[in-house]
Amino acid sequence: MKWSAMSTRDRRAVTIGALVLLPPLLFIWGVRPYFTTLGDSREQLAVEREALARERAALALAHKNPQLQRVADSAMRQMEPRLFAGRDDVMASAEMASYLADVAKRARVWVLDAATRPAGPTTAGVRTLHVELRAESDLRGVLRFLQSLEQGEKLVRVDRFDVSRAPRSDEEDVETLAVTATISGFAISVPPGAGAPAKPAIGAAGRGGSR
Repeated sequence: MKWSAMSTRDRRAVTIGALVLLPPLLFIWGVRPYFTTLGDSREQLAVEREALARERAALALAHKNPQLQRVADSAMRQMEPRLFAGRDDVMASAEMASYLADVAKRARVWVLDAATRPAGPTTAGVRTLHVELRAESDLRGVLRFLQSLEQGEKLVRVDRFDVSRAPRSDEEDVETLAVTATISGFAISVPPGAGAPAKPAIGAAGRGGSR
């Protein structure tokens, strides 16, 4: 219906309805997105200020105590071989999954699946990698696997390790155990534009070992 064809009463009703709906619509489409964007910007600014404050404090400490900086650099160089390499999180996580599959194979643990998760936040130039494993073995294999992780050449942390009896259709003398685990590893952050580490990442194997 055209505006000119409306009666005075209908025009008044439409005008009142528009005035009633206008403030909520302005809030939904204008005010709320603005405050959301403003809040996100403030959080990002706070994070960047904290990072800048930590960097300035580290720089000031290095100037005051050069020996402490040399000790930290030496410790980092010694620890670097135990960290995973990769120019991005995908390659570093794939290398970690491949390493876990090799450790499982030597321990006679059969890896059914190795799935990578997004890397954790960067702390002091080191990012945290996550791999979720599903595997099967006997009790001896599970214990060997944990011991190999603890004494292995790479620095890893077992965040979750669940063991249950695996359903079997055949009868065996040795009980088969199902393992689900979340394991974290660590990699050095590569600055933008820097070259990739020399050690290539290897894709994660679906089945990493045999019982």
